[in-house]
Amino acid sequence: MTNLANLNIQEMKPYSPPLEGRRSYEGKLLDFNERTVPISRKVIKALKGFMKKDRMQIYPEYEDLCEKIAEYSGVVPSQVMLTNGSDQGIDLIFRTFTTKGSKVVIPSPSFAMFYQCAQVEQNEIIKPAYQDDGSFPKTEVLEEIEKGAKLIIICNPNNPTGTAISLEEIEEITQKALSKKAMVYVDEAYFEFCKITAVNLTKQYPNLIVTRTFSKAFGLAALRIGYTISSLQNIEEMLKVRGPYDINMFATKAAEASLDDINSLNKYVDEVMNKAKPMVEDFFNKNRIEFIPSRANFLLFKTDNPPDVTEKLKKMGFLTRPRNGAIRVTIGTVKQMKNFINQFKNV
Repeated sequence: MTNLANLNIQEMKPYSPPLEGRRSYEGKLLDFNERTVPISRKVIKALKGFMKKDRMQIYPEYEDLCEKIAEYSGVVPSQVMLTNGSDQGIDLIFRTFTTKGSKVVIPSPSFAMFYQCAQVEQNEIIKPAYQDDGSFPKTEVLEEIEKGAKLIIICNPNNPTGTAISLEEIEEITQKALSKKAMVYVDEAYFEFCKITAVNLTKQYPNLIVTRTFSKAFGLAALRIGYTISSLQNIEEMLKVRGPYDINMFATKAAEASLDDINSLNKYVDEVMNKAKPMVEDFFNKNRIEFIPSRANFLLFKTDNPPDVTEKLKKMGFLTRPRNGAIRVTIGTVKQMKNFINQFKNV
């Protein structure tokens, strides 16, 4: 049968989604950096309240949530654009600011959606390599800006390494890019865990865009909602590309309720980052298991034969993810990670 898709699409491979059957897996899902405990009860209450109003037949509206996000992020509502997960934000950035042949710098390895969007737009992808310790290749990135890069991607903290670069380094790159009329995009999917943000820089630099998500710390992955922050002009341009009703009202109501219950979020983040993660790091150190220190809710560690180890862990009740000759494990609560450590000893 004749394939009528564009040739560049035919040559691509789809992004591998979570394994089929994950939702029914009885063990712990430590493979996709999701929240490992149920979402806030306030969110459940808000969703039930929305259903009881019986207004499903009306198109969505977003003003209330944009205002809440702006307050949470320290910007004005006109700097906020809602998206269907941060994945849509990524897609919109590429579609709005790059064309066929544009040079796009993606320090690698990094999140798969960056490469997918670049391939769809037929960009020229430049991949400066992260160091073995997870250090960001800043020198190489600055050199690529000099060579005419159109878009520079900074995943902060980076996935899968978990490492972050400083706000000062982001500003240095953004200044350089502005002088060359290039865009800088910072993915802050794990902001709630690391607390480093370039959002305030968007007020000063018209070439800077930041995306965030409600899928990770907030735990709304199933509802697919994220947001993009940039200058008013950039937001207006991307809104020309985004559909008018791409985000559903269940997601917006859940996000609003999540932002009204920040104490619950902070409690979870504190346990993950200040109690559970140090415990796992201590276990790795004592057992001479090499890992990259992370600013996010996951650790990338090295072991012999990662596929074999991940399969053994799966049988023991823990889904983890092999990545580039290593294994990435999501950090959950103290109780969850104690169980992980006890089972890992058997591997």
